[in-house]
Amino acid sequence: MTPLPIANARTGATRAPAVLTRRSSAAGLLALVATALGGGCGGEPPYEGPYAHVLLISLDTTRADHLGCYGGRAAKTPRLDALAREGVRFDQAVSAASSTLSSHTSMMTGLYARKHGVARNGFMVNKANVTLAEVLGQSGFHTAGFIGSFALDEVFDFDQGFDVWNQEFDIDFDVAKADQNQRRATQVTDALLAHVDRALDEPRMFLFAHYFDVHSPFDPPEPWATEYALPGGPKAVDLIGIREQEARHQERVGERRQVYDVGLGRKLVMEVDGTPLPGDAELAALYAGELAYTDSEVGRLLDGLEERGILDDCIVIVTADHGETFWEHGDFWHHGAWVYDTNVHVPFLMRLPDGRGAGLVVEQPVSGVDLFPTLLELLNLPLPEPVHGVSLVGAIDGEGAPIRPIFAEATQPTRAHEKKSGWINQLKSKCVRRGRWKLIQAPYLRVEEFFDMENDPGERKNLLLDDSSAEEARRAYAELRKELDAWSANEDPRDSQFNPEQMDAVLKRLQELGYVGEVEGLTDPGTAGD
Repeated sequence: MTPLPIANARTGATRAPAVLTRRSSAAGLLALVATALGGGCGGEPPYEGPYAHVLLISLDTTRADHLGCYGGRAAKTPRLDALAREGVRFDQAVSAASSTLSSHTSMMTGLYARKHGVARNGFMVNKANVTLAEVLGQSGFHTAGFIGSFALDEVFDFDQGFDVWNQEFDIDFDVAKADQNQRRATQVTDALLAHVDRALDEPRMFLFAHYFDVHSPFDPPEPWATEYALPGGPKAVDLIGIREQEARHQERVGERRQVYDVGLGRKLVMEVDGTPLPGDAELAALYAGELAYTDSEVGRLLDGLEERGILDDCIVIVTADHGETFWEHGDFWHHGAWVYDTNVHVPFLMRLPDGRGAGLVVEQPVSGVDLFPTLLELLNLPLPEPVHGVSLVGAIDGEGAPIRPIFAEATQPTRAHEKKSGWINQLKSKCVRRGRWKLIQAPYLRVEEFFDMENDPGERKNLLLDDSSAEEARRAYAELRKELDAWSANEDPRDSQFNPEQMDAVLKRLQELGYVGEVEGLTDPGTAGD
């Protein structure tokens, strides 16, 4: 099989609360990196570069269009908006996959899922993957991660390279209230700041904060619940209420589906007009409340790091793993099943302590796989292996991002249409974006959609159904079709096996709650947190 195209750096169930020993899956390879850097010995950090610290913040399930700096008006996000003014805002950032573990693994490795091998939640991160934490740890950084949900639990080996991995979940799986073990943003912030207090003598730190609150169910704490709930509306909507709202939409279309398990149907793809139903506005308002609460916690984290003298020499990156469709498309109140921009258009902000790129907006599409090579170039560190992402340092310096095809893929359905050999997700929805044009293919439905994102950002008009499409659009479609076909032809994933621990934990909890048999959409561990 032809190798997947690789770009160079510039062109192209609760577990123990912490892991206190370094987890490195590629020690030999990284030793070569340290040697190339003139690696130190006798305990001295081998690296002296331009920035002392790195803070990576991931906002789970966060749509770019709901942040104020991206034009959103529903949620107040003053701290994220201020960060955008102080740094670079990538206007068209595309997540590599529309679920948590797969997308985060792409961020941490610079590779698309069909290479790193994590098809969806519950799969193992192959130790052959070289992660950002491993590279930075081998270069003298103290590495510490603080996560908000079981989707990134250490049992899946996502914690490779972290000296400390903190996952003190205090919200257990519940059929109505939590589709997996998790914790609030307040607890994530508290844990990170408490750890920094213990690690202030570390000359270099890589800190990873994962906030999960924007993910369903929508239950913002006070005062955000009162502030954002619509008059006469609920202050919280649980998972059952969200599934009921999805069912109302499907009934209107006339196609009932268990989307997690069997995916979308052709009617749900082609006949949804994007009109909201009663109840949608209430859910959207509470989603905004969760985002506003998370923004406040991001602000508290930044303030805490500034008080401790960390922020003055710290690269700050904020992004998201994926978004969430509301009523706009057939994957109602859902993510993971398709690659519309409601699912894959995510925020991507980068603030450098020396003011480099401050206030810049990069309009060209970029990818979550670009985070890894960009950060390494900013730190003057070499890539440990070829990756699919490209460095965006030129864009930060005002040169614009490289114009190239950007790919993304869905991770659902989780029980149907998964290949037994090659790439498991091969038949699921996937897309390619180049400039204003976007092509979506879903082989399991034999569906293609082609959109002009400049004139149709809501992806409402499939140009393949319009015989009057301009010649420019027809040429762009032919080019994107060729690029997506070539990308899809490469099925060479690193081995990744499904870890049943999440399923076992869920089933055990269902028994504790008195449920017998299968609960729809919750007992397949590939669905929880997708």
